Amino acid sequence: MKRLLRVLIVEDAPDDAQLIVIQLEQGGFDVHSRRVDNAQGLIEALESASWDVVVCDYVMPGFSGLQALQILKEKGSDIPFLMISGKVGEEAAAAAIRAGADDFVLKGNLTRLVPAVQRSIAEAALRQQSRRHEEELKEKLDFIQVLIDTLPTPIFYNDPNGLYLGCNKAFEEQIGIKRGENVNKSIYDILPPDLAALYNRGEEAAEAGSGPRSFEGTITCADGEHRDVIFYSASFKKPGTSSGGVVGALLDISERKQAELKLRYLSSHDILTGIYNRAYFDEELERLKKGRKFPVSIVMADVDRLKETNDQQGHAAGDELLKHAAEVLKNAFRREDVVARVGGDEFAALLPNTDETALREAMERLQQQLAQSNEGHAPHPLSLSIGAATAQNGDELMASWRLADQRMYRQKKGRKNGGAGNKQHQLVA
Repeated sequence: MKRLLRVLIVEDAPDDAQLIVIQLEQGGFDVHSRRVDNAQGLIEALESASWDVVVCDYVMPGFSGLQALQILKEKGSDIPFLMISGKVGEEAAAAAIRAGADDFVLKGNLTRLVPAVQRSIAEAALRQQSRRHEEELKEKLDFIQVLIDTLPTPIFYNDPNGLYLGCNKAFEEQIGIKRGENVNKSIYDILPPDLAALYNRGEEAAEAGSGPRSFEGTITCADGEHRDVIFYSASFKKPGTSSGGVVGALLDISERKQAELKLRYLSSHDILTGIYNRAYFDEELERLKKGRKFPVSIVMADVDRLKETNDQQGHAAGDELLKHAAEVLKNAFRREDVVARVGGDEFAALLPNTDETALREAMERLQQQLAQSNEGHAPHPLSLSIGAATAQNGDELMASWRLADQRMYRQKKGRKNGGAGNKQHQLVA
């Protein structure tokens, strides 16, 4: 089932807007869209409906993408905003990002649109989650005097001289010191060195009168476990005095950190095989195209007889064949090479700083790795149709990708027709 995507398109050209919708639908979205081309239309659209993402043209008659972005910011909206343009310089793209755009996509390279939308929506969700944590903590701080002994968050407070006045039960359990043992002692007397240094930073900021501050860090608990925390600090006042001291709180964000890492991993990796996915491959291809790591070689590989395996042995066997292919490719290439699953049974590898001579050596390693791996996978050996090509510069990169793909399919077709189709010169030349 396709994922619903409510997209507001700020574009004066209906045909270009339709191309955007088509690209998103091809990327797996059920697109509900609306097109506007001026400031008033944008404001009305924002006020009348909820949107998952805004895709905006950089230049329009009497209106601009930067103006549209400013309207969005003035409304306090955190809807992902993607700027799109037919042709624009790097400085303008950088200006759009500095102004708050989540990404910048050229109309001539709309293949980046879907991964850019997916990434921007995921990042917006993380920002929303982070804001919720901030709001929850502020509410706790407002009621700290009443809730100090009932909150699960470790909380402690000290006088203006940095000597402890007390803490709650959660703080006792985390640092392994009972209440009363820390009274009239400094942070360096009762806290582990890493936590003491973290707290000291927050205390200095709070005493400066600049309001609540927060710092992230990793601490070692009394049981020896390492936990990721946000340390919050704020000064408090007593009647007749300028400052009564500083309140500190530790918010355990270990699970959130793990969720963020998992989300970041899933956005760039294939779930089945664990190697990079097509979105990451496309981004890396664009990065290499503008970089200085030429020559760049591209290797394409297709798993032979996958459908036959699925039909005769079941999809679980087919999945194992795909994972076997990913393992072979990953082990055959260098750490700096990018190996990705780019389709159902198709894999690709980007080899920076690799000329044709080095590519042939890489192909030999791949064949050796395949043969060695198959020895341990009898009676279900892996067979790959492979093609490769080398680009000398960025202008040749996409053509080399297509050439490698053609060579791969040429070998696959030759095998189906009973030919060998696996000689080295057929792979790279």
